[in-house]
Amino acid sequence: MLTFKTQFPINDSKSVNDLFETGRIWLAGSPHSSLAKIMSEADGIDDEWFRETDNEKIRFIKNENGGQVGALRHENIDSSGLRWVTEVACAKHFDSFWVSVQLSVDSELPVEKIDYGKRPHILKTIMSEIGGGKDGSLLVSDRPLYLEEDHVSLAADVITANAGCLMPAVYVSADNDGNSRVNAAQLAQWLSGMAHVLVEPSRGFSFELAPLVYRENAYGGAVAIYWPDGIGKWLFLPQGEFSDPKTLQTAIAKKIRSSLLSQRTKKECTWGYILEQKSKKRIQELRESGSDKVEDYVSAFDMELASKDEEIQRLEAEVNRLRYGRYEQGDVRKIQGNSLDLATSEDDLYQGERLSMVVESIAASLNSAEPHSRRHHVLSDLVNLNTLPSEKETILDFLKELLRAYREMDSSTKSELERLGFVINEDGKHYKLIFRGEERCPFILPKTGSDHRGGLNSFSDIKKRLF
Repeated sequence: MLTFKTQFPINDSKSVNDLFETGRIWLAGSPHSSLAKIMSEADGIDDEWFRETDNEKIRFIKNENGGQVGALRHENIDSSGLRWVTEVACAKHFDSFWVSVQLSVDSELPVEKIDYGKRPHILKTIMSEIGGGKDGSLLVSDRPLYLEEDHVSLAADVITANAGCLMPAVYVSADNDGNSRVNAAQLAQWLSGMAHVLVEPSRGFSFELAPLVYRENAYGGAVAIYWPDGIGKWLFLPQGEFSDPKTLQTAIAKKIRSSLLSQRTKKECTWGYILEQKSKKRIQELRESGSDKVEDYVSAFDMELASKDEEIQRLEAEVNRLRYGRYEQGDVRKIQGNSLDLATSEDDLYQGERLSMVVESIAASLNSAEPHSRRHHVLSDLVNLNTLPSEKETILDFLKELLRAYREMDSSTKSELERLGFVINEDGKHYKLIFRGEERCPFILPKTGSDHRGGLNSFSDIKKRLF
């Protein structure tokens, strides 16, 4: 069963042999490996280097064919009889150097449940010994990218999938105090080699960013995962159970890990492909040499068959993961608590809008429910576990202060309204305001205020109509 998979560019000034050395360092420094002593004394690791103990084995292979490819495969049978297989494969060309890391587990005997295992430690070793490479506009790193105030265009490109990245990006927005709700440095270490982590510099940055990304940016302390294909995002609001930073970070890391399992690995960055290429090269060499030694051909064909078997096993494991994955997700839901999915054709105009409305409606029903009744218990549980997002109040507070002293639509007022998401058009003696594309709920604002309370009255009308 495949439990972990990722691929990312690494420092292209390094070589396949450097990756082999990284594999040696990884096992030599492992307190749990029976190969540690052997690897600490190993020297000159190259193609077809192999060592084993009673419960572990390690093999290195490489090949050249228009570029250089190499891989290492480590197998470990633990005390419970589970076989853990770590495969690290790389492909180096003149302008790129990519590596993939996969972890899988299986058992000869039926088991009730198999743990997914920890994130492979070799990822940390690769980052420290080799370093990340360029993924589009971003550098792969185990540290977050702290955006500067003039990095709005870069942030927009990442969010809209125009930065040329092939890895997902985690965007950590600033709350109203300009702080992050997660430990970005720790999160970047957890996700190194899996995703980029970008940190917003200030709350004002999100206002400037919003119109450039069709208001798809996370803001106000929320964290979002943006996928490299530019389709959709996964949003985490710092509320309810995610009010705890560690819980929020863990959920983000789990989502990234589970999503990467469905990503197609570059073919040349797989153990099976490299093994197959080695076999084909060997057969070609035998033919060109005119060799008639049957044993040589048998050996080469055996290698090719082994590569095909590896690919079949990998595909079977993937089929099983997809087949049973939904049942495992159901098991998780039973452990963590049931969730409800509500169908809707509406989109949020602001962060958490629909959830906010649903919870407010439930809270209103809760007030009229008989105390200690089943209805009261269920409604109370729904309200308590779905704490209202604060973004609505943030928008309303800002809008109230902006309109408090409204007398006319000067350039400053117009600029601030547009920054909130209003489109402003002249309509005779009035202005017609549309909030974030919601044309069914236009609002009329007079060109000149009637009295000192005119602005607050306008704010009250907008609040009733839109919020």
